[in-house]
Amino acid sequence: MLDNWNRELNYRKLMDGGRGAGAGDGAVPAAAAAEAVTVDLSMCNQCGNLIENTVTYCHACYDLRSESDFRNERRWRELEGDFMVVEADLHKERAATKRLEGALQSFRHMLLQGIHADVTIETGEFDRTPAHRAVLASRSPVFRAMFEHELKEKTCAHIHVADVSTPAMRALLLYLYTGDHDTKVMKEHGMALLTAAHKYDIPDLKRVCETAVANSVKPSNVIETLQQARLYDATWVKRACVDCIAQNLEKVAFTEEFRNLIFRNDDPEAILDTIQSIAALQ
Repeated sequence: MLDNWNRELNYRKLMDGGRGAGAGDGAVPAAAAAEAVTVDLSMCNQCGNLIENTVTYCHACYDLRSESDFRNERRWRELEGDFMVVEADLHKERAATKRLEGALQSFRHMLLQGIHADVTIETGEFDRTPAHRAVLASRSPVFRAMFEHELKEKTCAHIHVADVSTPAMRALLLYLYTGDHDTKVMKEHGMALLTAAHKYDIPDLKRVCETAVANSVKPSNVIETLQQARLYDATWVKRACVDCIAQNLEKVAFTEEFRNLIFRNDDPEAILDTIQSIAALQ
């Protein structure tokens, strides 16, 4: 980069007739001009005057000048250019994010207000939430199959979902419309929401739920959580439960839930995973 800058300055000096810092306005012979092409120039920090690198100070303002100063200045200018590019990219990202947030806010409003809703979801608690077939079908293959095939839901404006709680269903709908989730609902109803995400084939929501449920596993709920995790194929949650049992065996082994898991013998794979994890910790 420095060599390119020097060549550019030397070229300008040649085109200027070979005049350098402190030179007069008279014409310079061609031989002198040709010799000037090989002279490296740099710019004075103080006044901007072009000076030869062999000169230790500027003839115009007498400011000291060194090659390291010139190199540092060039590097700083390059960094400034990079910063400007990054800042421009960040500005574009912020603008795009703002537009997306506005669109998602509109979808949230459409859900909460039931604007032009064409279907109603009723939970086991008989709470009803208006929704839109197009949104549900575009986000869930299960809902799409309901509306496309010869099922009663295809023409019915009412869908009863007995096995999903009201908080879980509303959290599910909010995620389908906005891609967002309520942290409080996730903490209190994470497993119920994971169950709904599994039922309606929404893998991205299921992954979010698995993370929340796995972080909430403890000795007091580990057996129940493990059984549900295996039922709904929640791999991360299963791993967290097995590790919790292995690390807290003295607390878990004497609980009624653990005794039922062992003596019922209806989930041998869970028992095997637990034993292998315990062995790995020894």
